[in-house]
Amino acid sequence: MLNSIKHDLLFVLQNAKLIDFLTYGWIFLAFILIILVGIFIAIKSWWQMGFLFILAGFFGFFVANYYASKYINENLRPVSISQITTKQLQYVDALMVDFNITNNSNSTLNICKIELAFYLSSKQSTKNFLNSLNPFTKKRIILNKEFLPKQSIEIKEFVNDFAFIDYNISKKVECF
Repeated sequence: MLNSIKHDLLFVLQNAKLIDFLTYGWIFLAFILIILVGIFIAIKSWWQMGFLFILAGFFGFFVANYYASKYINENLRPVSISQITTKQLQYVDALMVDFNITNNSNSTLNICKIELAFYLSSKQSTKNFLNSLNPFTKKRIILNKEFLPKQSIEIKEFVNDFAFIDYNISKKVECF
C-alpha cells in the first residue's frame, strides 16, 4: 500500500502543471496556518482546544488534498472509460481486458495513468465495498502519447496470473 501511495505521489509530482502546484501549495499553507494557530492556543491558554485545532488541521489537509485532486481531474482534465469487457483465456491463467478511453477536456493530454483493480464480488453492499478496498490484483496502464480533445483510444491489455471467476473491476484514471 505504501508503495502504491509513493508511486501515485511521484506520478503527480513528475507530471503536474502550474494549477496543481498552486492548489496543493494553498492547501499546504492553510495546513501550516491551522497548525500554528493550534500551537499558539495550546501554549497560551487551553491545550485541549489547541490539540483539536492541530487534529482538525491534519484531517483537513488530507480531505482537502483528496477533493482538490478530484475537482481538478473532473473539471480541467476529464476523461471517461467505456465499459470494460473481459475474456478469460482458456489455456493460460490470464485475462484479456478491452476498453476505450476518451479525452473529454478541451486540451491535449500528454500522459495518462489507468489503474484497474480486481476484487471479489459480493451480494452484500458493505462487503463489496470492503473487498474493493483490498483488491486481489491490480493492473496499471501508462499511456505516454499525445491524447487530443474528444479523441478515443482503444486499449487491450492482458492481466497475467488471473484465474478468478466471480470478480468486479474498479477503475481510476489520472491524466496530465
